[in-house]
Amino acid sequence: MAGQKVILDTCIVIELQRGNKDIINRVSELEQHNIFVTPIVIAEFYRGARNKAELAKCRKLIGKFTVLSLNEPVTEVFNKIFDKFSISHRPSVPDMLIASAAIHYDISLYTDNKADFNFIPGLQLFK
Repeated sequence: MAGQKVILDTCIVIELQRGNKDIINRVSELEQHNIFVTPIVIAEFYRGARNKAELAKCRKLIGKFTVLSLNEPVTEVFNKIFDKFSISHRPSVPDMLIASAAIHYDISLYTDNKADFNFIPGLQLFK
């Protein structure tokens, strides 16, 4: 998996924090500089912190990854896929923003919630 770039979905970051050995092993096979998160993932992850100590642990974990910006080209991708699937699949806005970043940056998305994403053309899911 050397050289493969991956955006981590929030569910994967949560599992890393929980110490899920399978997820930790998969992520550790990747090169650190090729692991990314988005501001949406960060917001969802931080939202789960119940106190300042947990938030500090969350910030420490997120600090290990490169953050991809949600810029105008990502927004254009978002508009296209959301317009196409908002009624037929009822996707969540955060999921569509994460998927839009993955498509724009041409990076695979690592998620355990494949059903939330598998209908999106052009999105590569990490296997």
